[in-house]
Amino acid sequence: MNRSSRPPAADLAAERERLLLRSAQLRERLQGRIQVLQPAFRAVDRVRGGVEAARSHRGIWLLAAAALAGATLVRPRWVMGLGVRAWSGWQVYRRARPLVRAALRQLL
Repeated sequence: MNRSSRPPAADLAAERERLLLRSAQLRERLQGRIQVLQPAFRAVDRVRGGVEAARSHRGIWLLAAAALAGATLVRPRWVMGLGVRAWSGWQVYRRARPLVRAALRQLL
């Protein structure tokens, strides 16, 4: 590369300033969009923390299984209804996941 094709130092400094300004503007816009999602992010963090706590405490799983077994003996229709609701929720989650991901990609 010869000297004539290189931009002068002033041009490089101006380009650097323009890029820094553009980067700051993009960060501000991204921050504004993320603010809308902060409550959802906090909820996900709380759920994730609960899941990690449950994984580390086997007694919680045993207690949940015992409660479910007891509920099945006492209220079988209620447990069946709970199972149907859980299955329906899982199906909704599977169908909504691609839509949520596409919406998040557009926001971010």
